[in-house]
Amino acid sequence: MTKRITGLLLCVCILISCITVGTVQTFAVNSSANASGAETLQETSGADYGLPSKIEEGNILQCFNWKYTDIKNELKSIAEAGFTAVQTSPAQAADTSGKWYWLYQPRGFYMGNDLGGKSELQSLCSEAKKYGIKIIVDIVANHLTGDHGKIQDNLKDGKYWHTMGKVTNWSDRNQVTHGDIGMQDLKTEDSYVQNVVKNYLNELKSIGVSGFRFDAAKHIGTPAEGDNFFKMVQSVGLWSYGEILDNPGGKAADVMKEYTKYISVSDCNYSGELTGGMRDGKVVTNSGHWTKQGIEGNKLVYWGESHDTYSNDPNDGGWTKYLSQDIIDRSYAILGSKATGSALYLSRPGSNERENIYAGNKGSTHYKSKEVAAVNHFKNALVGRKESYTSGDGCDVVCREGGAVIASAKGTSGKVTVPNADGIVKAGTYTDEITGSKWTVTSTTITGTLGSKGIAVFYSTEPAGPSASATASTNYKTDTMKVTLTFDNATSAQYSIDGGEFTEYKNGQTITIGKGLDFGTTTKISVKATDGKEWSSVQTFTYTKEDPDAKQRVYFDNTNYKWPKVYAYIYSGSDDNGKWPGQLMKLDSSTGYYMLEVPEEFSNGSIIFTASELEESKTRYPAHKEPGLPLDGKTKLFKAGNVFEDYTPNKPKPTDPPTESTSETATETATQKPVVIGTIGDANEDERVNIKDATQIQKSLVDLVTLSDKAKLLADVDANGKVDIKDATCIQKFIAAINGYGNAGKDYVVTK
Repeated sequence: MTKRITGLLLCVCILISCITVGTVQTFAVNSSANASGAETLQETSGADYGLPSKIEEGNILQCFNWKYTDIKNELKSIAEAGFTAVQTSPAQAADTSGKWYWLYQPRGFYMGNDLGGKSELQSLCSEAKKYGIKIIVDIVANHLTGDHGKIQDNLKDGKYWHTMGKVTNWSDRNQVTHGDIGMQDLKTEDSYVQNVVKNYLNELKSIGVSGFRFDAAKHIGTPAEGDNFFKMVQSVGLWSYGEILDNPGGKAADVMKEYTKYISVSDCNYSGELTGGMRDGKVVTNSGHWTKQGIEGNKLVYWGESHDTYSNDPNDGGWTKYLSQDIIDRSYAILGSKATGSALYLSRPGSNERENIYAGNKGSTHYKSKEVAAVNHFKNALVGRKESYTSGDGCDVVCREGGAVIASAKGTSGKVTVPNADGIVKAGTYTDEITGSKWTVTSTTITGTLGSKGIAVFYSTEPAGPSASATASTNYKTDTMKVTLTFDNATSAQYSIDGGEFTEYKNGQTITIGKGLDFGTTTKISVKATDGKEWSSVQTFTYTKEDPDAKQRVYFDNTNYKWPKVYAYIYSGSDDNGKWPGQLMKLDSSTGYYMLEVPEEFSNGSIIFTASELEESKTRYPAHKEPGLPLDGKTKLFKAGNVFEDYTPNKPKPTDPPTESTSETATETATQKPVVIGTIGDANEDERVNIKDATQIQKSLVDLVTLSDKAKLLADVDANGKVDIKDATCIQKFIAAINGYGNAGKDYVVTK
């Protein structure tokens, strides 16, 4: 379903698999000739196409709106393109026929709609099994059609429905899981409702369905919240994932960890960040969103775009509909080649206009393209091989033990040199599956020529060499942290702390770091392994000790922008920290940056910086209609080059104590401290400077309001010792970013 989304993703295909460096093997369906010379199809399996046995190890083709018979006719091509699974639109009986969105307003939990009936779906599952392809069915369980006269009889009773009404606060988990999102919310915590859904899931399982995708999953509670719905889903025994747009509200990371005890979840945040970067021609330095907050990578599903971001109107989350397929493919190249997590590739419908998209119409077959197939082949061939993400020379890069996928952020072709992240790709010469061009890998660099689509994919299935690893880099807020050291394909391994001497460790050994360290201290652990013949490259993991009592803050370096004022607009779902432009940031004297404390409920929200009260203004970053920057629950700094990164402010240097000879006057001066009492121009004392302040001054001049002593100080914008119409004019110029606004927007500092 649609929600405010800053995110999206893509999937891919498979045709070939390299068995040595620079050597490609093409998978073909087994066949034989009959008496007439015609070929007949023999029994095949996923192994014939190099497909992994588990859904979560491969990628998924979303055959959005396709009839089951149309999918069935494409299965051979889908297998050759390397997709491990196919996701269908909902199989439930729809409120009415025709447009695609009716499939997401079903009458109940039984089969039959524009896509086909139970027999057609069963036939598809049976045929897909021959190719090793798994069928995933979209499930709508949070709600049914808004016309309750049409829903199945045994769910019409009001006791099976929540009555809270429309969700108004997207940070409130109770509202998110009990409120309406267009249709009345089904009481999924009710055991009878769960049994009705479970019977439907088991029926799908009985005809060969291998997995489920749960629409609007964040609107269904977790067992920790008193709703055992997904515990019931887990008991059915099939792989499942839930649609979680943006974040689920509440303490988002904790809620996501609860979901992933039972199902996988979508990472729309990272998906959207990567596709947005490709749209803007900018590399993404971030390697994930939820993984950085403790969610296991194998519990995530990515997408370059979803059916919602493509099929809905632009003002309702449909932001990828006007992006070229090439942009989506470049995003998918990175997302679909990750070591953990599946990627979803959308078969775009024939129209990008919401009202012209119909259920049962076959969509694009672009999934067969060389670029998409090569990414799938890469993922399938390197199952279990480690990953290290990097960027360079205008490209996003996924390095894996055995190969790499390189995607130009701007989609340009030509020669590039990118880092070999952690030296994880073995040195040698490789062949790009897409163009056949040669790529040279050293211990530190990867060099080659990108084809016309700006994507290169190369890999080798030779056995992986020795490798060493440690618990993923992270920040911790406890006094100490345990780090687990491991190695693979090796006889021994060693570790070093902060550049010290290397010490041998046992596989699975745990070491403790952090004891007695100051907050903000970073510890680096380097590891390497050997098989007795060669040593792996050294990999380094970084851990930062954080103050558990510290407030999450966001900082803004105004050096380049030189804005007269800086606002921070923070949002999560449909909730925000105040109407546009958000909250006015204050200059932090200890860092020299503008600073704002992040409200706890927006810890994992998104942020937009601006100097204007006009949302479409050019004095903002990111630009109008672009998604905000993800806060990721961390203290962040926005600095030159539009870089948004984790930040630990430097501690203020202690001042020297006064000596015995210090005079009385000097001592008195030393104890005086600058204190900020407010922002100049804030005449109505609401902690922001806007047109209301100019109006407040005008009202005070005609005795309609009386300014407090503090307000009089703040209202004297031109610092002439009085409050007059000139001060109101200065504020108006400040709002419009016109010169001559006096001291508006600056801190009013007194010494106490």
